[in-house]
Amino acid sequence: MKVRREFARNGEKVTVTAERLEGDRWRVQIGGRTLELTALPIGDGGLRLITDDDDGLRSHVAFGASAGKDLMVRVDGRTFTLSPPAERGGGGALGADGVVRAPMTGTVLDVLCAAGDEVAADQTLVVLSAMKMEHKLAAGIAGTVRAVSATVGATVDQGSELVIVEPAPIDPDADASG
Repeated sequence: MKVRREFARNGEKVTVTAERLEGDRWRVQIGGRTLELTALPIGDGGLRLITDDDDGLRSHVAFGASAGKDLMVRVDGRTFTLSPPAERGGGGALGADGVVRAPMTGTVLDVLCAAGDEVAADQTLVVLSAMKMEHKLAAGIAGTVRAVSATVGATVDQGSELVIVEPAPIDPDADASG
């Protein structure tokens, strides 16, 4: 059985295809990259992903959580927000919606931004402690911090909005060649 899904990440369309080979073995294609791996459950909805590539055997820990229409995926301490592809004809956002959400229930360890700050797409805005790990959370888009609801020491539920980033204006001349 082969499963194919399209997502938007940082405004770019990403196609993910997963095909079970046999038992716990999978072939996963993310964009143009193909991996063969073993996926083993580790509890709390997590997976240990074992790859065997040119660098030898490598082990990764992954967790996934839905947050509204988005999917938040945590791999080796990095959280990625995957959104449904932007619909044509709407004039809306081109991918990530700029809302930093808690990928799972946890405690806010640090808030690294304030309303009015200019931030980069991959800049860490909040550090969350969950499942004995630190999770560095970013908005996925560059822009201006509009609101911060996270406070250090607070316990937050999965999917809670922690920071809202308003996208930076798009310069229509930025892509002009010439």
